[in-house]
Amino acid sequence: MTWICNTFLYSGLRIHERMLEEIRKDTVATFLLRKSGITEVQLDTLLASKEEGNLDYKRTLREKRKVSKGAFSRTLKQARQNLEASLYTIFLLSYLDLINQSDVNHLVRNTRMLSELKEARPAIEDQMRVIEAMEDYVQSFATGKRKLIV
Repeated sequence: MTWICNTFLYSGLRIHERMLEEIRKDTVATFLLRKSGITEVQLDTLLASKEEGNLDYKRTLREKRKVSKGAFSRTLKQARQNLEASLYTIFLLSYLDLINQSDVNHLVRNTRMLSELKEARPAIEDQMRVIEAMEDYVQSFATGKRKLIV
């Protein structure tokens, strides 16, 4: 049986084609991973966890090698905790009025734009402009001096 991957960036890829190889080819995804709160191994584990099949199968999907069930579960737990911490940070900042509804709306708008960008497969120069705009946006978001990704 051939498994087909339906995880965001890889829709339709055969699962035996390693997921992180495709991420490394994507300039924007590589940038976002480097700036994110999760490691490459945690991302690899999150992606594998989304696939159909039991734990034994999922742990064989890891890029470097098959890992023990315990190692897979620990890494998955760490990744999920990092994701949860990121979301709780946004909630906390909103609750304390350090960010407002407009800030959250802009964040949602920017995530939609990234999704559209992924589908468009722009030239590298355009991807670099998007990365620069994201850096500006994050910096201004963190400092309270707002700019928008255009």
